[in-house]
Amino acid sequence: MPSATLSQSNNSTCSTCKKEFKNSKGLARHQQNVRKYNKRHQEIDELPVNTVVEFKQILVAEIHKKLPLNFRSMGKKLFSIPCPESIFFSIFAGNIHYYSKARGIYRCIFQGHDAYQVLSKILNSDQWGKRIYSQRQQTYVVCLDPIPWNVLNNLQDQSKEIDPLEQLLQSTTRKQHKTIRTRRPRFLRGEILIEWKKKMSKVNGTVNMAGYIHFNFYIAQLQNVQ
Repeated sequence: MPSATLSQSNNSTCSTCKKEFKNSKGLARHQQNVRKYNKRHQEIDELPVNTVVEFKQILVAEIHKKLPLNFRSMGKKLFSIPCPESIFFSIFAGNIHYYSKARGIYRCIFQGHDAYQVLSKILNSDQWGKRIYSQRQQTYVVCLDPIPWNVLNNLQDQSKEIDPLEQLLQSTTRKQHKTIRTRRPRFLRGEILIEWKKKMSKVNGTVNMAGYIHFNFYIAQLQNVQ
């Protein structure tokens, strides 16, 4: 199992989840907890390699369904599919940033320009987050260092860093966040939030518990891809 990816910070802020701590000791405890989240516990079964590989292929196929050609469909995306806890842990162990046994939740956060390569390795596919169409158009999952939500309204011109379509989406994002002042969104544009949660259902008086994996991300589009 890969070792947990720990976030380093010089100002006692976790660079992955952006949680701020009063001092470096608080950050160190947070990092220690992250290491614990990535240790396999007794309830997690060891699975055959082929089973895990096949489920990764399912995830890639589901992501591609969320990469349409229509520009009006760009922006925030979410999909959820049933997923046993053991499969989730087998795929994302080493990258789990939050876990609550009581609530039945795992959480992974990926961001920055290296996020695409990290997930390529996890999902065994360098095409997991992009889809190229016949007219040299490409729809892709946005993997960037996210713009801090509390300074979205003070952005300087970034036309040299992003394509015109992304500029339009950035402008839309700023407008959407003008009314948000006191609470950080669950995930920002440029971040990929992957969660596993237990879901309870009741059928004919019988209570059933099932696990679901949830992918949250933003998509954008490029024209005239070479």
